[in-house]
Amino acid sequence: MLLYSYYNFCFLFCMILSSCNKIIPKNAAQTTLKRTSYYFSNQGNDTDDGSIKHPFKTLAHIKTIHFNAGDSILLKGNEVFNDSIILKTNGTSGKPVLLASYGNGNAIINADNRTAVSIYQSSFINLKNIICIGSGRKNGNTKPGVNITDCGNINLDDIDVSGFQKSGLQLYNCRSTTLKNVNAHDNGAAGIGVEGDFSNKLGSNNIRITNCSAVNNPGDPSNLTNHSGNGIVVGHCTNVLIDHCIATNNGWDMPRIGNGPVGIWAYEADSVIIQHCLSYKNKTSAGAADGGGFDFDGGVTNSILQYCLSYQNQGSGYCIFQYWDASPWYNNVVRFNISIDDGLVSDSRAGIYVWNS
Repeated sequence: MLLYSYYNFCFLFCMILSSCNKIIPKNAAQTTLKRTSYYFSNQGNDTDDGSIKHPFKTLAHIKTIHFNAGDSILLKGNEVFNDSIILKTNGTSGKPVLLASYGNGNAIINADNRTAVSIYQSSFINLKNIICIGSGRKNGNTKPGVNITDCGNINLDDIDVSGFQKSGLQLYNCRSTTLKNVNAHDNGAAGIGVEGDFSNKLGSNNIRITNCSAVNNPGDPSNLTNHSGNGIVVGHCTNVLIDHCIATNNGWDMPRIGNGPVGIWAYEADSVIIQHCLSYKNKTSAGAADGGGFDFDGGVTNSILQYCLSYQNQGSGYCIFQYWDASPWYNNVVRFNISIDDGLVSDSRAGIYVWNS
């Protein structure tokens, strides 16, 4: 009797399993977990399948691919791609879309007069191990190097960007975005710029900028009405951390006399923390203002500037400024900082300078 019941149980179990197999494809779990990698190399061909053995060739081919969460776009390291990337796609929290290099070294995107990487209206994308170069701020390029607009949960790591007239790396209306190990040098308007909608401090929010450098970003030759040549500048944003970053030798070729650039600073921003940063030997154009190390400028609220070192800047080491028509400036803390030999040239000649227009 027990043996008969056992066989009945086994038969019933097999019938249930067979029915389930008819409802759920055998590869359902595999489909859910599948991640596709698309490879690109100068030795590839856009008619191939994009595998590592048969890579695609041109970055323009990226626009023809529908990416899913967890997919990877991989550019062969140490190769120069004379092209640019425009990307609009979405990953998920556990499966971001990856744009990176593979093999030895970092891939180089030579964008010439274009933006090297544009990401817009996207979420959960990781960008890493990429070099972006433009034709130069005075040699025909009029664009930012990496431009991220209306995005959320974007992570950048090990990005080198140079040769662009606007900011080397520009964020606009972005949320929950991390910049790490970004080296922005030899650009025009700024090394790294964060912006949001005008008069809206929530335009960009929850931004983390760590271990980044902004070096030798002299100025935007086309901007004759406002400052340029900043190291790292954030505005119209909320909840921003700038930590362990460096700004040096910026601002020396701003094409105007007037308000000038600063190494690392914020304006019209709320809940900004700048800490453990180094800003030195930053400059401004001859006869212009500013050129300092750090600055909490007009409209900054509820923010902290601490544990920073400023030295040999042409302007003041630490600036507390409130320009005309800015929103109220209040509840900010500047503490535990060092200024050495700052204020060498411009009219703001001090270790710390407080000014209200």
